[in-house]
Amino acid sequence: MRIVDVKAFAVRIPLVEEFRIALGASKFHEGVILKLLTDEDITGYGEAVPSSRITGETIETVMGLLSRIRKRIIGLDPLAYNETLEQIDKMVLGNPSAKAAIDIAIHDVVGKAYGVPLCRFLGHGSLNSFETSVTIGIMDKDSSVRKALSLVEKGISIIKVKIGLNPLEDIYRVKAIRKAVGDDIRIRLDANQGYTVKQAVRVLRSLEPLDIEFCEQPVHWRDLDGMREVRKMTEIPIMADESVHSPTDVIEIIKHDAADMVNIKLMKSGGIRNAIKIANICESAGLLCQIGCMSETRIAISAGLHLAIALDIIKFSDLDGYILLSEDFASGVSLRGTCNFISDKPGLGITVNTKILEKYVVARI
Repeated sequence: MRIVDVKAFAVRIPLVEEFRIALGASKFHEGVILKLLTDEDITGYGEAVPSSRITGETIETVMGLLSRIRKRIIGLDPLAYNETLEQIDKMVLGNPSAKAAIDIAIHDVVGKAYGVPLCRFLGHGSLNSFETSVTIGIMDKDSSVRKALSLVEKGISIIKVKIGLNPLEDIYRVKAIRKAVGDDIRIRLDANQGYTVKQAVRVLRSLEPLDIEFCEQPVHWRDLDGMREVRKMTEIPIMADESVHSPTDVIEIIKHDAADMVNIKLMKSGGIRNAIKIANICESAGLLCQIGCMSETRIAISAGLHLAIALDIIKFSDLDGYILLSEDFASGVSLRGTCNFISDKPGLGITVNTKILEKYVVARI
């Protein structure tokens, strides 16, 4: 089998509401959809969600890169996916979300070629769902409580609360949410690097009585010594997120004893292949993993979901990015209660509605 064409579509989709985290706010989802066509009429879909703050990319840089290497991808064998993705790694320095788009599309082709869902190809065929948290962005206390109660009414039992802008307000807001939803709802936190070490320790110690599952990235991604200090000063487990992009980064986390857990995102790791490498290192070191996401369509969410189902070391997922979109052109993943479900179709198991896709395309190659 050979890749015969590569197409890319930059998209801009309004969100259902403004989404604010410690790193900034957004009103639109911006990403790149990749379409790989093969000589055996199997089409694979991938997705890049660049972030100038996290991956150092923009839509323009992703589209520019894909335009430059497109002809070098054509002719490669997607079924020899390890060799093919190794070649692409050598072609492209950095640009992890662009690599992720290619990686996801190739894995979609491979699953379709073998006629099995991707999770089964990756080694686990007995499950078709995985629990996910649903995120509450940074907003005032009353709005946060209303949002939390609305999610609980919809059957969500795992809530992730974004914090990191104002330590005192964050404490009040999380306490108010816990009081409103009761003790049976699981609560996780994500500071997105927003705190100093002292602030993080003060906030997390104040919230220890609330049975918080863990807190993601309380301090700057480079400050591994600071993250170790926070970890040792609180009972709440610490999860590394922005600090981990590559297998090498996980080794540094282990050396610094900086985290209890690791959040793997395909857009940071460069796709499924490197995500598996990260997960394997974590498993060897006894670090539990989460599969997380940006604001993503069901294409990238499906890839993360298949990986979460396939790997035993992945105990948590935060794959709710698609429910932020005002409209999604992909189907195949559904949220029922607090679980994401995959379809039984081969590959990613997604279907793309090209008519809806075209509504949001702002550039193409």
